[in-house]
Amino acid sequence: MKTFLFVVTTAVLAAALPCILPAQNNTADQPLVDFAGTWRGICQDGNPFVILSIKVSGGALAGDITIANMQGGNGQCATVIDPPSPDHAMKIDGARVRGNVFSFQGSQKARFEMSLAGTQTARLKFLGTPVEDAPWKLVKSADSSR
Repeated sequence: MKTFLFVVTTAVLAAALPCILPAQNNTADQPLVDFAGTWRGICQDGNPFVILSIKVSGGALAGDITIANMQGGNGQCATVIDPPSPDHAMKIDGARVRGNVFSFQGSQKARFEMSLAGTQTARLKFLGTPVEDAPWKLVKSADSSR
């Protein structure tokens, strides 16, 4: 009889458990490693104009972003004047991942949002600039070098 009551009690609790537990968040964050790597934006003249280097460090994303001096309308690159340089790289600060969006600051005034569009492509918004409405297309490099 005790075994029967245990089985019935267990079955009732198992059936009621979904109603008792709070709902799970279905918008799980993208794995951090999906963002890691070297991402490049290629200008209309074929030269890289933005390089975003991201690595997973201590369970968070770290790295830097470098942007070329360029010409073009609405923040888009038609011609690279001075290529991206490691000497002018901005360290990533305030990194945060929500879903497939990685947001961060490059400096006090330079804020960005990178949205994964695929395993090797992304869109980069430079917030507070025309690039916020017309994001740059980024492609993940096969190597990690600049």
